[in-house]
Amino acid sequence: MKTQFLPAAAVALLTLACDTPAPLASPSFAAGGVGRLSVLVNPNSSDHGTAKTIQEGIEMVASGGKVLVLPGTYNEAIVIDKGLTLEAVGGESGPVVVTAPETPFAAIEIATTEPVIIRGLTVHARRSAISGIPGQSEDVTVERTTVLAIDPPLGVAVFLIDVVGDAPMPRRGRLVVRESFVDGGISFERTQAPPFPQVFGIRAGGDIDAWIEGNVIRRTGGACVIVQTRQDLGGSLEADIVRNMFDECHAGRAGALIAGPPILRNPPLPAVTATGTVNIVGNTIRNSRGSCLVPNAIYYELYTGRIERNQIEHFVEECAAATDRVLPSAIWVGSLRGVPAPTPTVRFNDIVGNAQAGLRVAGNISTPLEARCNWWGSATGPSGAGSGSGDAVLVEAGAVTPLFTPFATGPIAGTDATTC
Repeated sequence: MKTQFLPAAAVALLTLACDTPAPLASPSFAAGGVGRLSVLVNPNSSDHGTAKTIQEGIEMVASGGKVLVLPGTYNEAIVIDKGLTLEAVGGESGPVVVTAPETPFAAIEIATTEPVIIRGLTVHARRSAISGIPGQSEDVTVERTTVLAIDPPLGVAVFLIDVVGDAPMPRRGRLVVRESFVDGGISFERTQAPPFPQVFGIRAGGDIDAWIEGNVIRRTGGACVIVQTRQDLGGSLEADIVRNMFDECHAGRAGALIAGPPILRNPPLPAVTATGTVNIVGNTIRNSRGSCLVPNAIYYELYTGRIERNQIEHFVEECAAATDRVLPSAIWVGSLRGVPAPTPTVRFNDIVGNAQAGLRVAGNISTPLEARCNWWGSATGPSGAGSGSGDAVLVEAGAVTPLFTPFATGPIAGTDATTC
């Protein structure tokens, strides 16, 4: 048998492979690289495996991974371009503050359709930013996060958390905001008039499913929460606004909570084809400074759903004025601008001490609203369409009277009562 010999160079390579482990290649964090499942951000680290900025951490992490941020102040405008969790850690030693330099757009921009979670941060939307956390994303969750407007500008609308599932989105959007603190930074004197910064707390719009729960939202120059149709006035929206605290939401044209077509459209509107369900349940809605600027606590112009177990006490002032969109009332249901009639139930609410009206229905409400078992601030029931001395139920010309009897004879919003 003839013996075959390998060349000397090949023998050397085989020997090296067997006897000496080859060094592992460094992971690639460039575009197209695999990335890490978890990345730590520490601005004081000299370790090459630890990011020193949040943006560097985002670039290093794999899609679906976690960027864990140690306490500190991060002077950077952040762009999230992949699905991930951005989370503050080590909270005992201080907060994680994202305070972007003056920027024309946002403090944290979400530029992906993959799921994004932001948890435990403090976000400053500085003067020239038009958003704190905006996104055209399929799935955004903001938890235990503080978003503050810092010296907001005049002449532009600022949305502190803003996710709009508008065309051309590939699929429905999703927004969850829970246990967070959103502050527009604007305190008004009682009779202060425009101009003032138009800061809005949370906007969810278009083809989207939204869950807004357990937040404190206050001191906005516009509404605290807006849920609205697509810009083309079509699509479908599902929203639950549950167990929040709203205060000093100075929406001069509509309400503290707005459900309807886009706020910046003026009459006449083209045909509205949007559908959806908006539930507003268990919230406390206040006007602590007694501002004249807010005509409604809840402005419900479109959709179906439940307005239940909310506490709206001493919200509407005598000085609150009608606008081209609404007439003053703690709860306004209907439209003055040709939007199809909404069909919510209005039950088990405490509607007390509101000047002008507690519930007001627009002339396009042709089916009686279910409005029984509300507490109107008097054991005798509502005034207006009722014969009692509590907050008024007012029915505009052309509308039908809501079903408001029987009514609660004491506060009911905080109970488990299912009848009255």
